[in-house]
Amino acid sequence: MAQSTSSTNLVLITGATGHVGFRTLVYALRTGLNVRVAVRSEAKASRLMSRLSFKITSKQRQRLTFTIVPDITAEGAYDNAMDDVTHVIHVASPLVTGSQQPPIESQLAEDFFIGPAVRGTRGLLEAAENCGTVRRVVITSSIVALIPVAQMEGTEPRPKGCPVRPTDRVPFTSGPYHSEFAAYANSKVAALHAAETWCRTVRPAFDVVHLHPSFVLGRNDMAAATAQCMKGTNAMVLAMLLGKRFGPFAGATVHVDDVARCHVAAAVDTANVPGNESYILSQESRWNDAKVMAARSFPAAEKTRFLVKTGNVDTTEIEIDASLAENTFGLRFKGFDEQVESLVGQFLQLKTNARQSGSKSVSGKGRKNGAGAEVKVYPADMPSLRSTAIFV
Repeated sequence: MAQSTSSTNLVLITGATGHVGFRTLVYALRTGLNVRVAVRSEAKASRLMSRLSFKITSKQRQRLTFTIVPDITAEGAYDNAMDDVTHVIHVASPLVTGSQQPPIESQLAEDFFIGPAVRGTRGLLEAAENCGTVRRVVITSSIVALIPVAQMEGTEPRPKGCPVRPTDRVPFTSGPYHSEFAAYANSKVAALHAAETWCRTVRPAFDVVHLHPSFVLGRNDMAAATAQCMKGTNAMVLAMLLGKRFGPFAGATVHVDDVARCHVAAAVDTANVPGNESYILSQESRWNDAKVMAARSFPAAEKTRFLVKTGNVDTTEIEIDASLAENTFGLRFKGFDEQVESLVGQFLQLKTNARQSGSKSVSGKGRKNGAGAEVKVYPADMPSLRSTAIFV
């Protein structure tokens, strides 16, 4: 990957404590970049470093610094963080928690999802413009900014012969919303619209790239226990393999490794990755195929009933054109089988570690984790995946 590698370059990454952000950080450091990570607190930085210690060398660690941004929506939140920064990867955004019961009223959606997503994105762009050294900003959007939620969930058919393209846009709809997922989707719609409007109005000295991953799957290295594996989009596969039945959802997934690689390339490989573009990161999947893939890769887990066959996730077939991303980044997205093997392998390893250490991990109704907190996951106690599935 040809890229700008001057020792004076500095990449600011937000959202590095999340699934996509952490993998992007690791990839950036391994690539040889100088990285500054924006975190909400020193405690977040400490936890991040504890997880990074297994992933980077001491030499790579020397190229990493932290800056504290307690509230990304505050006026001038990123001003100090942006000092001397040349490239920005903005992953941070509110995610679905599953804690709110539908319908999600308009004010709640505005306070928790839409407002922070829009203000955080706009504030970051303003700070980048004011600092005068930034050459490119990469923003983690989502495929839900390009496809209506109703089509993702199969309640509204998509016209035949009309693939989803990176130039598509979804109009913003006001609440109340039928799920947290719908509120989250509209926050991504609003943030994309706000960023594009800002760029047209301000015409900044830097260019902006929007990346639109679908359901991001694969090992989550911020997870230290099985209960933490059940957070985020990985839960969709794991819940099914633990017996949960839900859906339908669009058959569109992408490996977290590919997402991380594209984020870093989009930021620094300016010679080969055109700016002021949107790129879809996705490949076709069928959710129930995960059962066959997991059984093939981990036969012992099925025999010991660590994994079961009774789960089900119906697939909504939607044609998605991700060719621009594949051609631009020079890759073929990893298949669903590699995604499943990656995330299930981590889950089973953590489960084995927990049993060997005598702690209790996610394995059924009413169990407790190693900290003694009750973890209700499957089959009857997991919240509806229609409301808890998230992307990044």
